[in-house]
Amino acid sequence: MPDSTAQAYLEAMDIGVWKLRVPAAPEISCEVSGEESGEESAAKLKLGPGNSGVLLICAADSDSAGRLANDINRVLGCTPVWAWPDEDQTAINLNQAVDDNLFTTVAVLGNELAGQLFNGELPAHLNSAKLVVLPSMQDIATRAESRRDLWSVFCSTGMLVSG
Repeated sequence: MPDSTAQAYLEAMDIGVWKLRVPAAPEISCEVSGEESGEESAAKLKLGPGNSGVLLICAADSDSAGRLANDINRVLGCTPVWAWPDEDQTAINLNQAVDDNLFTTVAVLGNELAGQLFNGELPAHLNSAKLVVLPSMQDIATRAESRRDLWSVFCSTGMLVSG
């Protein structure tokens, strides 16, 4: 039954009909903030597979495919979504990735990469996700102190999934 016919029947029976209205103001503000003001993060990311609320951003796609990445996945107790900077047309904006995929934690592997992604100024949160800076993959692979720091951050931020 078409919506107009159903609405006519409801109105004939004196049943109030609610209609969903889309406000114009948010659409206008999204266009202005996304394109004209440039305040939105310019970082473009390529997302890999995963199925948790954790987004791990590494410097290159090869970082997400090695033994170290598998060890990190095992330690976390979940399959986080790995991402890396990419300027390809299929790459998406970091803020869009957080909003679309409902990430609760965004972890950047390395201070240098975090500085590049956020133009040197790290926000405390990305929309509804908390932002965490971890040691770089190279440091984790070569320095015991970095591995201890990684574990400490995992524990203090609640990134570990108990199973």
